[in-house]
Amino acid sequence: MIQHEGKGWRLELDESKNDFPVLIGGENWAVELSKTEWSSLETVVSNLIDQYEYLRNSLMKEEKIFIEIDIDPWWASIDGTKEDWKLKLILSGEGCHGRAVELCWPEPAAQAIVSVMRIMWDSN
Repeated sequence: MIQHEGKGWRLELDESKNDFPVLIGGENWAVELSKTEWSSLETVVSNLIDQYEYLRNSLMKEEKIFIEIDIDPWWASIDGTKEDWKLKLILSGEGCHGRAVELCWPEPAAQAIVSVMRIMWDSN
């Protein structure tokens, strides 16, 4: 089992669980994801962060930024500034075990969980 946790976020991978091996959470909430959901989340988050990194260098410190991306089955957004942002994810109920989930992390928990997500994806 791989466990990571910080203030306002939690991420666990338990390969012994077949149906929902990934647990992802925030302040006072958590949800388990299937391998397919976790894998598809990588594409969405990576594309979103790449867009943010590309645009952030052109922003002034006090400017606001909002980026959203929609790659089935996920919708994701970053809302914030050049320095800090919150992350929102929505899993569509279509084709994903028939369930829908909405996830959100405020700053700085959003940056921390995205960093750990990327480390976990890179290690596979």
